[in-house]
Amino acid sequence: MNATSPQPPAPARPRNAYIDTLRGVSIFGVACIHFGGSFVNLGNVWSPSFYLGLIFGQFFNFAVPLFLFLSGVLAGMGSSKPAPSLWSYYSGRLWRIGVPYLAASVASFFLLNHLTEWLALPDAEARLGWLARRLCYLGVEPTLYFIPLILQMYLMQPLLKALPGWIHSLLRRFAGETVKPEHAVLGLALLFLAGHVLLGVLCFRSVLSYYTWCRPCSLFWLPYFFCGLHYRALGTFFNRRRWLILAAVALVVAAGALASDFRYLTDRSQVGANFEFNNTDFAYCRPQLLIYDLAAVVVLSVGIALGWSWRPNLLSFLGPYTLEIYLWHILLLYEGAWRWAEVLDTCRQMPEVILFIAAAACFLIAGAKHYYTAAIGTFRQYRLVLVRDPW
Repeated sequence: MNATSPQPPAPARPRNAYIDTLRGVSIFGVACIHFGGSFVNLGNVWSPSFYLGLIFGQFFNFAVPLFLFLSGVLAGMGSSKPAPSLWSYYSGRLWRIGVPYLAASVASFFLLNHLTEWLALPDAEARLGWLARRLCYLGVEPTLYFIPLILQMYLMQPLLKALPGWIHSLLRRFAGETVKPEHAVLGLALLFLAGHVLLGVLCFRSVLSYYTWCRPCSLFWLPYFFCGLHYRALGTFFNRRRWLILAAVALVVAAGALASDFRYLTDRSQVGANFEFNNTDFAYCRPQLLIYDLAAVVVLSVGIALGWSWRPNLLSFLGPYTLEIYLWHILLLYEGAWRWAEVLDTCRQMPEVILFIAAAACFLIAGAKHYYTAAIGTFRQYRLVLVRDPW
């Protein structure tokens, strides 16, 4: 073979059904939170649909932390491939995530009544500022805040990947060969975790704004993405037995924190007879859920560290389409469920319908994307055959 002839592309990495299952569970949980949360309000307080929405909101609170951790894991898995230029890396991320996000933001702007709010602003400068803050940080629709957040993480990814190496080189000058690269990773992970807890406490106490420094802020979520990005290095501190012990301890901690939080939210002496004193909006920084999220991600990450790869299943089918589901499920739920009083009344009478509608939204969007992708692939193959052999 001629040495200058192009090499065939490397085969794509096979999908890990365990990771896809975790992604599927998380995106289903997000849909349950957003739909079930509609029934956690003062007019529906202490009803069966209220309790079900409250349970969904607390149990699936780990979804966003897990998404950020898995995004780091998948980015770390790609480190064995040739490093792309920064331009191709950033442009690829923006094209893959930014363009669909922009489309969903435009649709949400017009269909979810944000146009009226925008037109009510006093002048053009205020309107441009509103668009900039919403598109780049808060989300045009508040539930879309995760997309600017993950783009912030991808923006920092090259730095976060190289940072432990720089710290290790610096430490070796003072401590010699006794310092390993894994020690730098562990030290940075603990530092980011301390920052996460500090920001959470300050936001919970209203010293800092929760809606600026917590929910949409990459600094708050940094330990999840960083630990995912370097989870192989962190895994060197554990063998199989230690991983299983860690998972068992974390499971107990997660269960205790969740029980404590639910006990608080159902204590009418604290949240009010009509739930008027609740702070459910502060979900990610409330101490019980701050602990719960960390412990839940530890439990679910153990399977990745131990190399689990489950068989494909219904939830793993959702895994490759989490971006599309996240972007469009609110519009689908709003247009297909929330706008119909009959549907809402049915959900109040039979709360299990909430679960069915959330699942239907996820699978409808995933199925549409799946068959669209398959159709595009078939069309490209057919066109390639015609080009090679038009007769």
